[in-house]
Amino acid sequence: AVADSSPIRPKSIHRDIISCIPRGGENGVELKRRRRIRFARIHKQIWYGARKLIGRAVENAVHHQEYDDETLQEDHAFDELDTIIFDNDDTATISSLNHSASEDDIFTTTKPPREAASRKGWKRRSLRAWIRKIEHKFLSPETARAINTIQKILAAFPDYGVVDLFGLYSPKEVVLSILALSRLQHVIATRNKNEHDEDDKKNETTIDKHIIEELAYYSIFANVAYGWKGAAFCGRLPFGNNNRALLTRTGIEQDDILMTKWHSKTNRPAFFLVRDKERNTIVLSIRGTLSPRDFLTDLCASCENFLVEDSPEALPAEEDPMITDSESSLGDIDDSITSSDWGQIQFSRAHSGMVEAARGVARMTAKIISDELQMDPNLSLVIVGHSLGGGVAAVLATMWKQRFANRVRSIGFGNPCVFPLAITSSCDNIVSVTGEGDPFACFSLGHIADLTKALSKLCSDDGFRDEIMQHTGTNSWLKPEEISEEDYVWCLNAMTFLRKQMNSEILVPPGVIYVMSGSLFDFPTDESESSVKRHKIRTVDPTVFDEMRISPRMFDVSRHVPARYETVLQRIAASA
Repeated sequence: AVADSSPIRPKSIHRDIISCIPRGGENGVELKRRRRIRFARIHKQIWYGARKLIGRAVENAVHHQEYDDETLQEDHAFDELDTIIFDNDDTATISSLNHSASEDDIFTTTKPPREAASRKGWKRRSLRAWIRKIEHKFLSPETARAINTIQKILAAFPDYGVVDLFGLYSPKEVVLSILALSRLQHVIATRNKNEHDEDDKKNETTIDKHIIEELAYYSIFANVAYGWKGAAFCGRLPFGNNNRALLTRTGIEQDDILMTKWHSKTNRPAFFLVRDKERNTIVLSIRGTLSPRDFLTDLCASCENFLVEDSPEALPAEEDPMITDSESSLGDIDDSITSSDWGQIQFSRAHSGMVEAARGVARMTAKIISDELQMDPNLSLVIVGHSLGGGVAAVLATMWKQRFANRVRSIGFGNPCVFPLAITSSCDNIVSVTGEGDPFACFSLGHIADLTKALSKLCSDDGFRDEIMQHTGTNSWLKPEEISEEDYVWCLNAMTFLRKQMNSEILVPPGVIYVMSGSLFDFPTDESESSVKRHKIRTVDPTVFDEMRISPRMFDVSRHVPARYETVLQRIAASA
């Protein structure tokens, strides 16, 4: 075959590769030559294309700017910004803007690359910018604000009084301190429970039967707020229809449903608003924690002041998702409130996430509730909820206490820590029902801070810790009633000393507090004791929840299940 001496015309890479396939009539030498030429051209095209792309990227990165030596030495415009954002001390080694380098510095210092000035800190700032873009695209404004609040709380843990135990002490000291404190608390709590059994029985008999029946009745409304998923979790039908579950469980009619919102957002819990013709009330039931967004609301655990009296003009029926925190806390104060007949403006203080959630529910329901109460003067408003819903209901009842005077009250089941201990007793229109050993009844940021303070004292004073172990004794851990009177008095004094270290602002369940006990909330401590205890309910003082107790079941979430509250209340009401 005769070799083709004409120049090869440019072809695409794909056709060049195809041309390297052997064709009939070509000898081996010519075939190898053609392959070398074709593959050399392919490699050259790939290299030119890659170099062109890299050149464009570098050119865009430096923004087509040319820098001389002076600019490269003095362009430190982002040094202060990097120090503020990232708290990085690396920029301290770089000369300031007004620094004039000597000749020795110029010759001994390595000259930075051409684009170093404009690309300094680019990776860190671009990563932060991409995070903001992702938050803006995938997160709602409420979720972004909640995450920002949680980040601030975590960063300010020392300001809240939380002690970093594992950062200051060894794990062995922390574990021994936890054991000593738990034994001390167990001894005192058990002896106090035995001494006040008679008082508990008196409190049980003084609770009116009508109150118990009312609590059992509205516990159904609180559980229905979880929708068909909550009903399916408790083994009830129907599936897949929230309104059908609402009508089936409560017995109300379709026309009595005023408003439903079954899907929650951050700081915007799910709820439903209905007329209850049987008891001549408007029932606002708020759902507890069920989704990750509800969990973010729980984690906004700092305290916040809020306005007790809300102006109707400041509460539109539709939700405004773009309202800021400052507008939420101060936007409701206007001249119409100060000049109204509602009385003097009052403020209260509660869990920050629940306060924001209460504002969101108020914006959507206040107009409808006001119209319903104005049309029928005999109607009253009952706000119910379980867990997070009970806390939001308590905040709403406090907000509207003067606005709907003597016509609004709240009933919460498994209420978390909502109000500070100093003001919770003044919430006379709020009822909290909690179960024996419910972990969320004494779990707040202040409780965590107080617990770490007490443990820090025991970690730093090993002699005091050893004395606690000695006075409580091995046998007294199992049977505290067998401890001697002298040791018990010493334990009381030791606990009083530790409580002096606990000075944080703690939150407790609000209003009148009822505690339920029985086989569904606690277990027999003696083998001879019956496995089925009689369920009972009693009133307690809010100071019972001023301390977090360390026990093997301190985080037993099963005691917080809404179906358990409904079942126990139904049994107590049936036996009353």
